[in-house]
Amino acid sequence: MSGNCAVSPEFAVAIVGSGCAGLTLGHHLTATGKGPIAIIDPSASRPDHTWGYWDDGSKDLALARTLTEATWRKWAIIGSSRKVLLEGDKFIYRAISSSRFENHLRASMPTARHLRGRVTSTTYQNFSYLLETNKGDYIRATRVFDSRTPSIPKGALLQHFVGWRIRTKKSKFDPNTAILMDFRVPQNLGIHFMYLLPFDSNNALIESTVISSQVLPVSWYNHQIKQYLSAYYSITDLNIIKRERGIIPLARLYSDDAFGIPIGMRAGALRASSGYAFSQIQKQITEMVYGDKLEVAKPGCDATEAWMDKVLLRVLRTAPKRAPELFMNIAKAIDGDSFARFMRGHGDLNGRMRIMSKLPAGLFLKAALSRGRL
Repeated sequence: MSGNCAVSPEFAVAIVGSGCAGLTLGHHLTATGKGPIAIIDPSASRPDHTWGYWDDGSKDLALARTLTEATWRKWAIIGSSRKVLLEGDKFIYRAISSSRFENHLRASMPTARHLRGRVTSTTYQNFSYLLETNKGDYIRATRVFDSRTPSIPKGALLQHFVGWRIRTKKSKFDPNTAILMDFRVPQNLGIHFMYLLPFDSNNALIESTVISSQVLPVSWYNHQIKQYLSAYYSITDLNIIKRERGIIPLARLYSDDAFGIPIGMRAGALRASSGYAFSQIQKQITEMVYGDKLEVAKPGCDATEAWMDKVLLRVLRTAPKRAPELFMNIAKAIDGDSFARFMRGHGDLNGRMRIMSKLPAGLFLKAALSRGRL
């Protein structure tokens, strides 16, 4: 596969990784006739997860909107002694099945070539890229995009969770309100909260979520879910339809070892202080394809939000016991749309200022001046 003569590339685009970002890029490139495309990934599929995202009606979420499983205009943050209920005007909170979304994207690319394997090297020669995989395959492409999940920085805070999709015999849930954080759970092993999405009065997704640097045994999260459902919903008899498990790094993720142009979380499409990435990925990819900016992926947050993330994450690391109070104060200080922007990224100036004004000055000043790790 080497030589001094120019060789026409077999593909216009090679995409390394077939997760959310890689498949989204492949879908939009196919839709705009920018093929042929090769997608390289060691796995044919991934475990199904329920992705939550904030929708403000933007065009970059048009496809996801058609595949949404459930929506909520109200969301709650619950503490030990109070509850903050927020309602979106422009924003809606949506849930989508990762498998449904990714399968739809694969089906939209009938001409794409899907290769199983791990890319081991990329060489630029004769005005194109030559990729080699651990299976011995060679792919030559004009452009290469890398959507692999980047390495997690050592010591980074993690948002780790175990979730159950459950069905109850009796009506137990308010289907109009998503519970984003319920802190009425043990806080001794990290910042712990329950996340509950009610699909109707009998069906819900519930996740025991912890922010810390240490992942816990699955049995621990399972026990916490059982205790919570019994204590606050009087649920002891239920049917577990599906189980989920995941780890989200709460850090600014960039890549120094990308095979080509990094995209998705590898290119900063993640709100580091909240863990939300889906809408940022959709915005990043659509701007690249339809804005004719394929040579660079824009990070999900601007410099101000990146700084706010650093400060907030340092506070969460150094004062985890204050986290329930901090998130409750943030929710209380702003309206529903501003809260959605804060969690998603691309927040408005007024919302940012109101958030900062409600946070403990001494604690945040110390974090802002610190040069420690996130």
